Amino acid sequence: MGSAAVALLGAAGTSTGAPPAGADPARIRPSTLHMVSLGDSYAAGYTRLAGGPAEPDEPGKSGCEQTLESYPYVLGKASAGLLRQSRDVTCGGATTDNVLDTPQQPVGHASLDRFGIPRADPLAPFPKRPPQIGAVRPDTDIVTLGIGGNDYFSPLASECLRADASSDAPDHCRDNLENGAYAGLGLPADDPDLDGPRRALADRYRTLLDAVHARAPHARIYVIGYPSVIPADPRTCARNSQELFTLGRGDIGWLGRLLDGVDDAVASATADAHRHGVPAEFVDTRRATLGKDACAPREVKWVEGYTEKIGTIGVGGWGDPALIHPNRRYHQYVAAQLAHRIGEDFAVRLPTISPAPGGPDV
Repeated sequence: MGSAAVALLGAAGTSTGAPPAGADPARIRPSTLHMVSLGDSYAAGYTRLAGGPAEPDEPGKSGCEQTLESYPYVLGKASAGLLRQSRDVTCGGATTDNVLDTPQQPVGHASLDRFGIPRADPLAPFPKRPPQIGAVRPDTDIVTLGIGGNDYFSPLASECLRADASSDAPDHCRDNLENGAYAGLGLPADDPDLDGPRRALADRYRTLLDAVHARAPHARIYVIGYPSVIPADPRTCARNSQELFTLGRGDIGWLGRLLDGVDDAVASATADAHRHGVPAEFVDTRRATLGKDACAPREVKWVEGYTEKIGTIGVGGWGDPALIHPNRRYHQYVAAQLAHRIGEDFAVRLPTISPAPGGPDV
């Protein structure tokens, strides 16, 4: 998700993973690394504030909504001629199942009616996409993976937007869950903190990392966590605005804690896989984005709110929907982090990547 000038140099000889410690970077030949990017819309980009669409918005597009300033595109474009191959198969709406073993039906890019309600992409339906893991091969050296938010959190957040639009109660969505309204989503009434879905996600993630490692035993796997989307203080979010739209303040705080739980599950699963011999490492983005959430000022935020403009319900003027996705500042930070880690892990020379405005140095 972002824009930065990144150059990658490959490992010497044939592609067999990282060179031995102490390798002379000056002797490492280019055009030998194979990189694959897997993930959901937070990796693909989605919002136009994370770059223009990678595909023309016309019949024949995939519906995955990759953008030209998402971090996979930044890394792939800037390293052209230095990577042997770079494949980006990220796709908006993907779940861990869609990465591992289940074809995906992309949904494309939504628009908003005058009430601010999303309308389906007029070019839908799109062809099904095969499981993303098929892009990983035995000679893959680098895998970036950003996935997990759609397994249970995003469906719940969508339900909360609809529920809170019909009520002024600050905890209306949580009340619905505790009354069993979301059992159809696999979210039982007796688990308001969603401990069960969080544990299931961690288990699924370990299975996914094991599967990637089995397909590419020498690959380094970089697991990108989720940013700080929702502020610690919900009072910074204006109701019925371009920020978090109809969400009540009580539900905002609750959803923030649930999203942190998703991030914790991904981080713990990655650490566990690493302890069991999978060369995976977690790239934390939550700490760097504190205070840069969807309700932060325009010049500060790294995560967009519901839409890029302020609208009035029933009148319109909403602009292009961002649907609570990171912008190019976030993507630039992630690209810089990945370039730094790849440089260290593969003992290659990399240029210094300027961090996003207001971000920490890399």
